[in-house]
Amino acid sequence: MSYLELCKYLSKQWANVNDIKAIGSCGKDTASKIRDNIITQIKDNGLNLPNSKEKIVPMSYVIKYLNLDIDYIYNMALKEKALTN
Repeated sequence: MSYLELCKYLSKQWANVNDIKAIGSCGKDTASKIRDNIITQIKDNGLNLPNSKEKIVPMSYVIKYLNLDIDYIYNMALKEKALTN
């Protein structure tokens, strides 16, 4: 996945299993475990999540969980964009 594609995923407010799969380069089972761990983390902090058909989590928690460096990703996406133009 390119840095530009990664930035598109990371700019979303909420993440579902498919987003986590793409960002983490993992399978559906691992992405589901990550999502469930994040849900547990949020509930342990006394916070709530919206009720919906699909379980979603805030992207900010996914970024923290996967320990992603947003500044680096953003800068690399800018360089990638400059090279393609």
